[in-house]
Amino acid sequence: MTRDAAAFTAVAVAATAAWLALYRLPFRRNRTRQRVRLAVASRTGLPGRYVFPILGTLVYLAGGVLASILVMYWGGLDVATLLAWHVTPHDIGLLVLTAAGASALTAFAMSILYAVRPRTDVPGAVTGVRWIAEILALPRAWRYIVPATSAAVEEFYFRGVFLGGLLASHTPVWAAIAISGATFTVGQVLLTETALQATVLALSSVVLAVVCGLLVIVEGSVLPAIAVHASFAAYYTQTSSRRVAPVAAAVPR
Repeated sequence: MTRDAAAFTAVAVAATAAWLALYRLPFRRNRTRQRVRLAVASRTGLPGRYVFPILGTLVYLAGGVLASILVMYWGGLDVATLLAWHVTPHDIGLLVLTAAGASALTAFAMSILYAVRPRTDVPGAVTGVRWIAEILALPRAWRYIVPATSAAVEEFYFRGVFLGGLLASHTPVWAAIAISGATFTVGQVLLTETALQATVLALSSVVLAVVCGLLVIVEGSVLPAIAVHASFAAYYTQTSSRRVAPVAAAVPR
């Protein structure tokens, strides 16, 4: 790794840490969350159960945007270049195959987890993650929109800004995907509360990091990766919530 690449990585990792700290630390205590919930609900008329899904999402999106701006400025990156995508039927076909491949690889990873621990409740673990549980309190349409929007910001940052900056610093492709993907995976794990949640999100994050990273390399744009990740997040958030009860009932006691 070159000196420029190492400096860029340090800045990007620090920006990621600041982003997650901004989202996680102010509201980590239940007492603080309750006070904020009551204050916002009383002043806005918003139902209490909607306060943190909305407030938390806004904080998370703002943190991601700020981190992206900072790292783009440091790396001399251009938004238009990152998003430029000359769409052809071949590109659309590759996008669809990539989305299907990400789902298939994730299902394969979960099947291995089930083989190792047959009593594992993967859907329950997913919906048990605090930010996902809060999103599921929102009206149905927003359960798709919120995770898809959050995923789009994550993808722009990790596979657009972070990966793009590493490649611009002459980092080998495999190393750029590994570094940006590892940072993304660790960030997702830090948003969990249990070992099972961490395992499930880590496995799915590794799949997305590799598949979407390769897609960005091939297409030369982060837009198709954003589409894959956004659809992936929206779909699995919904399907996990629907399958919690059936899976729990099918697990042998």
